[in-house]
Amino acid sequence: MHKGHLSVLALAGAAALAVAANNVPSYAADKVDIAIIVPLSGPNASVGEQSVNAAKLAVADINGAGGIKALGGAHLNLVIADATNNPQGAINTTERVLSQHKVAGALGLDLSPLTTAALPAFVKHHVPVITSAISDKLVTSMNGGYLFQIAPKGSAFGNQQVEFLKFLNVKYSMGITKAAILYVNNPYGIATKNGVEQLAQKAGLTIVLNSAYPADITDASPLVSKIEQSGAQVLFPVSYISDSSLILTALRSANSHVLVIGGGAGFIWPPIGQSLGDKVNGLTSVASWNLDSKNVKADPKLVDVSKRYAKAYGTFMPEQAGEAYAGVSVLAAAIEAAKSADAAKVRDALTAIDLKNGGGAMMQPGRVAFDESGANKYVQPVMIQWQQGVPHTVFPEDVATSQVMKP
Repeated sequence: MHKGHLSVLALAGAAALAVAANNVPSYAADKVDIAIIVPLSGPNASVGEQSVNAAKLAVADINGAGGIKALGGAHLNLVIADATNNPQGAINTTERVLSQHKVAGALGLDLSPLTTAALPAFVKHHVPVITSAISDKLVTSMNGGYLFQIAPKGSAFGNQQVEFLKFLNVKYSMGITKAAILYVNNPYGIATKNGVEQLAQKAGLTIVLNSAYPADITDASPLVSKIEQSGAQVLFPVSYISDSSLILTALRSANSHVLVIGGGAGFIWPPIGQSLGDKVNGLTSVASWNLDSKNVKADPKLVDVSKRYAKAYGTFMPEQAGEAYAGVSVLAAAIEAAKSADAAKVRDALTAIDLKNGGGAMMQPGRVAFDESGANKYVQPVMIQWQQGVPHTVFPEDVATSQVMKP
């Protein structure tokens, strides 16, 4: 063949390749790594396990539906890491994961003290993280624009607890005027306590006990004695799994008649039901998410998620699991919107996201979008009541699916 013909063919081939390159995604890969960094050891290991279980379910669902279509069907791959149970461990783990893996984004670290400690590492590595931690301090200018809080703020929890008490006073004419607040002495406890304190006063309640306690208590009897001596009619406890179980067990042992309105966390997770058995029924608590809120029950696909979770893991789908499923779904939607697995581009996509369907709609009221501080604009906490061994959504009335059992 003549050399001129070769030159023409070569140029034509190069042009064809250039056209083809413009018609394919900017990043095509077999997989896209996302990290989930949560406590998987120590007293809060069950919290991390809930998140990992749901994250695996969400990844399987996303991959089964065709993966990240904008990236040629690339599959999500979870990089799972133990944040341990202390802030320094969370820092070390986060730094290691982000240094060793090129992740498009992350989910973690479930608990406010761990998230607060690890946040600078996400900012340093320019990796966005979706969190179910609720401390108000997380969504400030200090988060560097890389933290997205899918859960309600801690202060909103306090608001919902007090509104629920006002609702009960009207519905049952309970005449409750004296309140006690017990809170674990960490950012989560302080943030929630502050909300309860301010709004309880606005509701006309007299706070007769307002006491912090260390996270590592082993005996709640002295706390219960304080409650009884104060004359409180309602208790707002803000606790994790081990301490909430200790407090409730001590209250039952003392035959206390104080109404308990829990501050989420340990009061709504499966271990408290397993610990108290039938005695858990009637307990009320605020929650970031619950499996039978109206937005979940209105979507058969979301109902199916909770059923598959229960079948796979032998328990109802708890709060942290619901948030993790939604968080992975939101992160996947951001990767899809960015058409890239580059963490900085995914971060930008998260700032503009507005989800009204799919797994992200798992969060009440069925919509997720973040404001300029990284807070979820639309989310609100709900009140649950344990009935027949499972938390049921009972307040606010516009999202409730069950009636309150009279305390």
